[in-house]
Amino acid sequence: MIISVGRQTGAGGRELVVKLAKKLGFEYLDQDRLLKKADEFGYFEQAYRFYNETPVNSLLQAISGNEMADEQSTKFIKEIYQKLLENGDYIIMGRCANCFLRGKKDFFSVFLHAPSEFKKARLVASGISPSKVAEYMSESDNGRARFHRYYTGEEWGGSAFYDLCINTGVCGVDNAVELIEFFISHRL
Repeated sequence: MIISVGRQTGAGGRELVVKLAKKLGFEYLDQDRLLKKADEFGYFEQAYRFYNETPVNSLLQAISGNEMADEQSTKFIKEIYQKLLENGDYIIMGRCANCFLRGKKDFFSVFLHAPSEFKKARLVASGISPSKVAEYMSESDNGRARFHRYYTGEEWGGSAFYDLCINTGVCGVDNAVELIEFFISHRL
């Protein structure tokens, strides 16, 4: 099974995936581990380009008429995710897994969001300057949204594109872990 976790900056995504992986006995695949798996499948170069590419800004995309990556750009990533799905239990944070694996058996997607004040407090506690936290959140989330839109054509964080959306500012990270575990064990 694969669980995909999308998240807003500061909503507790990294903390949640570490706790969830430990609780469920899944392997958390961060970018380095995803690249290692891609290498095992013979797709290192394609995965490296995908994980490290920064889509051009919206104005340049609009001028060129190329608003989305072509099918060839995502073909290898879909194949990597499919091989992962067939070969273990993993948690992937972000990286468009919610789109590329949607509808597959043994796949579940989650999106974490929270009010700005909750996210700011978490980020400041992690060491980000209070005077820079709003800019940091904006740049990070805008980058994620552009990346997601470029490769999928979908709205990043749109509730229709996930199996479950959780406001960690309301329930906290530990309860979000429990909610995800509950939903996985009770899905049809």
